[in-house]
Amino acid sequence: KQWYQRRVRGSRVLTSRYSKGFGVIGDIMGQDHPLNQPNCIYGILYYLIYLTLDTVKQSDTVKKIKFSLSLSSIFMSLYLGYLLAFVLVDLCLVCISSYAVNCTLFAIALIRYREIMGKAPVLCVD
Repeated sequence: KQWYQRRVRGSRVLTSRYSKGFGVIGDIMGQDHPLNQPNCIYGILYYLIYLTLDTVKQSDTVKKIKFSLSLSSIFMSLYLGYLLAFVLVDLCLVCISSYAVNCTLFAIALIRYREIMGKAPVLCVD
């Protein structure tokens, strides 16, 4: 088998102890706790909240909330990406795609946040 056939599976991600509650909630609150849900449930909730915020008037408060949400998704992407690469030693294309989406949402939210804070957008060059 080629290297990518051995490493690009993703099934290890879905069956690992980290696939529910980010591998943390079950350890702290118990495996049967209602918050110890599959990570995909948290992802769906996150994207639904973010999408809902996109449908309302983009006030400064909404922009700040979207920035905070997207920043938290960056931290989770870093954590889950670390687990994927160094603990599970796997390559999940769906996971990596969601990390890319999270980075894009964060970049957009950061630009909007800097605008309301009275600073030039990060991507602009004077």
